[in-house]
Amino acid sequence: MGAAENSAGILGAPADTPRNQGNSEITYTSVLLAIVAGIVHAGLAPVIEIGGVRPNLVLVAVVLVTALLGFGPGILWAFVAGLTANLLVEDPLGTLPLALLLVSAVVAGGSQVLGRLTWVYPVLACFAGSVVADLVKLGVYRLVDDPLEIGVPLAQIIPAAFLNAAILALLLYPARALSLRMLPEEKPAW
Repeated sequence: MGAAENSAGILGAPADTPRNQGNSEITYTSVLLAIVAGIVHAGLAPVIEIGGVRPNLVLVAVVLVTALLGFGPGILWAFVAGLTANLLVEDPLGTLPLALLLVSAVVAGGSQVLGRLTWVYPVLACFAGSVVADLVKLGVYRLVDDPLEIGVPLAQIIPAAFLNAAILALLLYPARALSLRMLPEEKPAW
């Protein structure tokens, strides 16, 4: 199964559209939207608390971009949005981009196997990605902080994964419709 066939399965669009010809272009608009996603995460995620857990909005954005547009834009969003959010929150520097890069790789790798489940796979990927991101954060916190001051309690990993997956499920249809209607019209950033 080639890259064009896989992205067509994920998007649910015909294989002859420009986006599905195997080249996933990274545009200036995509970079700016990733920065905005990082700023929104840094501004809203510490304030919003549902059921005792806080959502990871930038993780949801990275999973959506990776599932809908592919690995290239996914790792761009993981790095840019993660670094932007990490500069604005109190986590150790590099924790969020590292976790999101791993999540993007997991989502892209899983789409090779489960990519044809166009409505179920992104939600499952967000759940698994949330667990991976929280475990990475726990590992980094154990390296740099006092073991008694762990940033993500183990009891909140699964509820946070359910919350992030539910947020992604709510955003999946609008994001899919938007990605199918808006093909990149500008030149790639690089």
